[in-house]
Amino acid sequence: MKVLAVAVLIVCGLSVSACQHTGQNRYDSTEVGRTSTVQFGTVLSVREVQIKGSETGAGAVVGAAGGGIAGNQIGHGGGNALATLGGVVVGAAAGYLAERALTERDATEYVVTLQNGSTITIVQDHSPGEQPINAGDRVMLQTTGKTQRVIPAAPLPTEVKRPQGIKVTD
Repeated sequence: MKVLAVAVLIVCGLSVSACQHTGQNRYDSTEVGRTSTVQFGTVLSVREVQIKGSETGAGAVVGAAGGGIAGNQIGHGGGNALATLGGVVVGAAAGYLAERALTERDATEYVVTLQNGSTITIVQDHSPGEQPINAGDRVMLQTTGKTQRVIPAAPLPTEVKRPQGIKVTD
């Protein structure tokens, strides 16, 4: 039983460490090899926002399993069953709260006016080491499927020559 309890704790730890989000420099594996559309714009405002934690139920399930296993180690007979049940209830509550706390995070909301004149808002996760984006900055809004991200566009040219095509002849 102690081996099973350790296994549950390892699974909990691995599931928590997998909580990384896309951002300016972090892409999801499903975005690799996909084309993205790009629009340029200017940032009007930037503010910090908080993303509410997830409530998928996974934390409660894992917590209930861990609590049940831990509670089962206590007592014998009827006392053991009561301790197991108590462990399940306490573990489920702790797992639920842990999931919310571990998935809650800070993010940045950008208000951007695009080249076509429309103004949008986008909330984006940020990671250490990403280039700060401030009001007044020229940015690129990149859209890949359902994912959009705001990327600094200052290093990119504002004008380029039309690329030459390939003429097909018979």
